[in-house]
Amino acid sequence: MKKFITLFFMSTLCINLNAQTPTDSIGLYAIHDGKATRIEKLTHSAIKGSGGLASMATFGMAKMKSKLEFKGATSNHQFDGTATLRIYFGKPSPQQITELYMFTPTNSIKNFEVARFQVKKGKRLLTGVSVSLLGSRVGVPSSDEVQVETKEIREGVFEIIIKGEPGEYCLMNNSNGTGGFGGVFDFTIK
Repeated sequence: MKKFITLFFMSTLCINLNAQTPTDSIGLYAIHDGKATRIEKLTHSAIKGSGGLASMATFGMAKMKSKLEFKGATSNHQFDGTATLRIYFGKPSPQQITELYMFTPTNSIKNFEVARFQVKKGKRLLTGVSVSLLGSRVGVPSSDEVQVETKEIREGVFEIIIKGEPGEYCLMNNSNGTGGFGGVFDFTIK
């Protein structure tokens, strides 16, 4: 019995030593005045196609596009001129692994990119597939309209500073060229 109590105590101590504090909980956070607010992953609600008629009329030369549609015209996470985000990498619980797989230690900050939404009729759109006889592209491209600065605060914790024109943006995991399809983290620059 004494061995069992000692083993239980040591196991509990090891678990608590390796536990992350709530402020270090893995995922992505918006930073406002030093306060961190979690940004939940946003997944597309529909996939819309366009360009089929133009492609037929030009014998495949015009592009056909598939766009990922996200609900709402704007994000709840608003920034004035510059967005400051913080990523915490770690080991998610088994219940969170499908939601937070991109933040495991086997992934890298280099797999994250910023994309800009196109806003139409109260929805935000990202072009996920573009196809023509001249070529095709799968995955949401990163935005050339922003300046991104990344700095490591400590091992597994990174701060991302994004400067850009006013608009709707998102941070996405683009490992294996799947940007946008696995969900995005939205924010607005005013």
